[in-house]
Amino acid sequence: MNRMFSSAVFKLTAWYVGILALISLAFSLPVYIITSDRLERSATNQMQIFRTDPRLKNGVFRTQDYATRRQEQLDLDRQQLLNNIIFENILILVIGSIASYLFARRTLRPIEEAHSAQSKFTANASHQLRTPLATMQAEIDVALRDKKLSTAEARHVLQSNLEEIGRLRVLSDQLLRLTRIDPSHTKGQQKTFDAGVLAKRFVHKNHKIYNLVLSKESKPKAMSKGDGVLIEEALTILCENAYRYSGGKVVTIGVTKGRNCVRISVADHGPGMKFEEQERVFDRFYRGKDSARLNPAGHGLGLSLAREIVERYEGTIIVKSKLGNGSVFSIVMPLA
Repeated sequence: MNRMFSSAVFKLTAWYVGILALISLAFSLPVYIITSDRLERSATNQMQIFRTDPRLKNGVFRTQDYATRRQEQLDLDRQQLLNNIIFENILILVIGSIASYLFARRTLRPIEEAHSAQSKFTANASHQLRTPLATMQAEIDVALRDKKLSTAEARHVLQSNLEEIGRLRVLSDQLLRLTRIDPSHTKGQQKTFDAGVLAKRFVHKNHKIYNLVLSKESKPKAMSKGDGVLIEEALTILCENAYRYSGGKVVTIGVTKGRNCVRISVADHGPGMKFEEQERVFDRFYRGKDSARLNPAGHGLGLSLAREIVERYEGTIIVKSKLGNGSVFSIVMPLA
């Protein structure tokens, strides 16, 4: 992959340099012709003065001598002019080549990063899809080979396969939701929502599901930019994670208002995270060391999806956590 983009960079650089060389030649050739012609005219005018000036005696000999020197000087001036033009063109091409390479790298870097991210995403998604399928296939193969398979054992296999199908359904839903969040769908839309009202309504609707409470310091009214429906979906992801990783303990939602932003925070009493995990927790398919034990049904896509939603409306998601003291995830949105 790196070779492919390196080759593309050099090809694009070659195109830039070729265009620069054509432009340089297109300007240099007329400059040389025009300047050389002016030197010739100037020398001819000087020679005409020597020929017609009555004050110069023995003009024939002096004129011939001057004509020789004039031609020598003219040739020297032309050669110096040509050397200067060649030197300037070489200097332009050297500087232009360096600049062209840097521009080519800068032009292709977003494409390379997107291609790399897509390849990594595809590989991770394929791995996540293969795992439950391989488990189901192995269980079914073992069951079919067992000639003394009882009804209870068959029900156990079916129940296990049903759980794997549920994991596949959740994974496919999350993948589809990631692809549906298209920047072109939200670009330029000036939607607003009341973060205070949204948080209060969300807690009232889901307090039994995620053991939610609303912080007493929450602002009753905090108008923010963004789509309230999508922000509520991101909030659902944060609360679901907080509830599962804290073992069902109380999850607190708070809304605070700053000078230029609104902050919706989700605080839990879970095991917390190390600093290295906090830096990667929003990466697609990333799961911490204890994730498989605390949330075996997860795939590492929820927080990535929440970040995608929030960033579509110029917001950010930040996390503050300390090992053993829980975590606080905050959705920070610009004020309306």
